[in-house]
Amino acid sequence: MQVAGDGPFRWDFVTPGLPDAAFADAPGFSPTPLEQRVMLLAHLRPRPDSLVWDVGGGTGALALEIARLMPSGQVHTLERDPEAIELLERNRLQFGISNLHIHAGDASEGLEQLPPSPDRVLLEVGRPLSGVLERVWQALVSGGRLVISTASLEGLVDATDTLGRLEAIDLQVVQATVHRMQRRGNQARLAAAEPLFLIAAERP
Repeated sequence: MQVAGDGPFRWDFVTPGLPDAAFADAPGFSPTPLEQRVMLLAHLRPRPDSLVWDVGGGTGALALEIARLMPSGQVHTLERDPEAIELLERNRLQFGISNLHIHAGDASEGLEQLPPSPDRVLLEVGRPLSGVLERVWQALVSGGRLVISTASLEGLVDATDTLGRLEAIDLQVVQATVHRMQRRGNQARLAAAEPLFLIAAERP
């Protein structure tokens, strides 16, 4: 298996779930674990020609997964951190992805940079952002799907309360916890990644 920096990346399988080691990272910026990415993708349900917003792109692991699976579609990711944007660009080039577009900006102010009327939106939040969620919801087309990922209870409560008020349908909430085996000498243990709340909904 290739790792980040070994040249153009090849993944000759039809499944989602690119290996974590394939992505460039940096201290404080690691890709969403493979297993959680697969769950988020399953709830997002992108079509081959979807227009996807990824708000809070981080290292771009999930945005790259989406773009790779729908070559006739477009993914626009919005990220505010300059170091994360640099990683996003490195990863985009590493995978040779041309339908992923990177925009610099804060979620509360940068949404106007994104093309209108997405049919799929991924919103990655670290804290309650009901104002941003309402604006994203208004941009989403009828029948479009929204998937929110957050590690905080405050973000979970804020998202579900707001979606309830917006009369979202097919509302689902999942807690995704991943444990992976690690070996230290002759000892094997299960190490847990940070738990993630996944909130999925559809706009009527």
